Amino acid sequence: MNSFMNWLKKFNRQFGFTATESKVVLFLVAAFVAGLGIKMVRSSIQPVPSFDYSASDSEFAARSARIEQPDSTTDDSSGALSDSFQITSSVHRVVNINTATKDELVGLPGIGEAMAKRIVQYREQHGPFKSVDDLSHVKGIGRKKLEKIIPVCTVGK
Repeated sequence: MNSFMNWLKKFNRQFGFTATESKVVLFLVAAFVAGLGIKMVRSSIQPVPSFDYSASDSEFAARSARIEQPDSTTDDSSGALSDSFQITSSVHRVVNINTATKDELVGLPGIGEAMAKRIVQYREQHGPFKSVDDLSHVKGIGRKKLEKIIPVCTVGK
């Protein structure tokens, strides 16, 4: 124990630590070493399971292919859309915000039922939108949401 105390004093002088600081450093080193030991024991007892991602990768590729084809709205295997994945046609065509119904507006990115209702009410109270940028006057549509909507909206000519 005496040799440890001498080593600790030498350590403190060399690095300029107080006695308390050196104890904290030693505690952290001991905790790190203990953690490494526990990790090594666990990995030797219980190997890390591997996971085969091929099924999810092929499903991702199939869904991506369906999205790229706007007219394809059916699943190749069953002829019907799966419950977990619905393709809305409004994603692929431009929506005229001056004539669109609430249901058509819901298909826009970031627009839900309540926001679509606000857009229709704003249009009824203030008249047709002069530009897509006028959507920023609708409560709840900020710059970020507007940037998502602009590519799929028009005011018609």
